[in-house]
Amino acid sequence: MSFRAVFMEDADRDLAAVEDYLVQFYANTARKFFDNLKKKVLSLEDNPYLYPVYKENPYFRKMVFGDYLLFYAVEENRNLVVIHRIFHGSRDVSQQILESRQYPQEF
Repeated sequence: MSFRAVFMEDADRDLAAVEDYLVQFYANTARKFFDNLKKKVLSLEDNPYLYPVYKENPYFRKMVFGDYLLFYAVEENRNLVVIHRIFHGSRDVSQQILESRQYPQEF
């Protein structure tokens, strides 16, 4: 069964913040980051259960990506991998709001 990856608005905002940070140094760094992230996310479409359940909130799975943590959920009934948040690993994730949110019907 093939899944489709979609990004929630929070994840889009997280990515924009990552890009703003990375382009301060080298534009190429940001491009490499996003190219590698795209490959990782696309791999979830074929194997959505590859990464472990996040023990603090089992709705989510946690993928470590370099210095970042990507939190996603598998929506089997809709064949979706829903990317919720992307945090730098140095941040205290327990202090961040990680909750499942409704997503638009067009997903």
